[in-house]
Amino acid sequence: MSFVRFTSYLWAAGLILLFSLCLHAQDTRSIKLGSKQQYIETMSDFITLKLALTSDLETFSVYSGDIRYQINPNAATITTISINYSFISATFRFTPRFFPNNSDTDEKGKTKSLGFGLNLYLDHWLQELSYGRTKGYYLDNTSDFTPGWQEGDLYIQFPNLLYKGFQGTTGYKCNRNFSLNAISTQSERQLKSAGSFIPQIHYRYYLTDDRTRLETPNQSSQKARNLELLAGAGYYHNFIMKKNFNVALGLTPAAGFLFMNFTTRNANNSTINSRQRDLIVRVDARAGLGYNGERIFGGFYTSAFTSSYEQENSHVINGNSRIFFKLFLGYRISALSIVKEKQSNISSRITNKGAQTSITSGNANTTFSRKYNDKIINIKAMKKLPGQLFPLIPKISKQV
Repeated sequence: MSFVRFTSYLWAAGLILLFSLCLHAQDTRSIKLGSKQQYIETMSDFITLKLALTSDLETFSVYSGDIRYQINPNAATITTISINYSFISATFRFTPRFFPNNSDTDEKGKTKSLGFGLNLYLDHWLQELSYGRTKGYYLDNTSDFTPGWQEGDLYIQFPNLLYKGFQGTTGYKCNRNFSLNAISTQSERQLKSAGSFIPQIHYRYYLTDDRTRLETPNQSSQKARNLELLAGAGYYHNFIMKKNFNVALGLTPAAGFLFMNFTTRNANNSTINSRQRDLIVRVDARAGLGYNGERIFGGFYTSAFTSSYEQENSHVINGNSRIFFKLFLGYRISALSIVKEKQSNISSRITNKGAQTSITSGNANTTFSRKYNDKIINIKAMKKLPGQLFPLIPKISKQV
């Protein structure tokens, strides 16, 4: 089955499943909105510290007819360290070399990767911002281009291929009784099963830059600057199985545009510039099992995504479909009094901006003030979309 057909089938299945989940989600609206405390326990007396291992790294795929180019970083395991308190979350990620799958630099070359994230999560609204940088890639399917290649031989490498990206997500969680914090930052605990419809927009500016030194007249290198704008509508549900144990499921289809600006650099210092715009489709899915105790928490999540776009004025398709994992363990420490005081002051200012909303519950009309200091978080839509690597195809051919 071709990649495009696979993507189309998964996209259609995602929409059908999302529609079914949304119908189920409407049942949660029958819950009295004033009873949030029955569904969510805030952990405002604690600072949450979390250590996670994940295989979530930027990879690239290029399809040209029956030819596929799969370009990966030489890092199978990423380490993330997070600190979360109230509505603020900060994350740092890096690639330690002591993991076995991160140390085979002779065959695949060296990869350096790091990233930062800062997120703000309010009652309904969420804002996520992050930066990532990865340098050093290799051609995973080298055997398709090197006759006689076998395991243990050197891969085709791109040591000077650089990826840098800034991205953000803005979303709105419709059901205030559903806690995304409980399955993302663990700064809250879900007491009863609940789910929510979550529309969101995603934006990312990133570049892929081949910084190989040009030493002969026939050599060239490429740099691509990309801007992604996507809109998605997902549904997430947290099933509470037993005390402190949960199963989380989520699905988000999305579509949008990718604006690309290419620069080809020649050995004689001349450059060629081009631009194009492409339509992107993407489906993200997530499932996981977690334990969320009073002090200790942990879990295992797996995520899958597929995305693709066809390059303008060509039959080349850039796409990616893969599955990655996240294993995490964390502990809550008591927050200092000065931290609680500062948080309370900020929350009070946000609360004063709460809007009066009229809600119908059963046969009675009730008016109450929806506050924005209940600290709900959204799961980031899986950011992995393929970069523009079509300019690398001539480079790969030369290495072969």
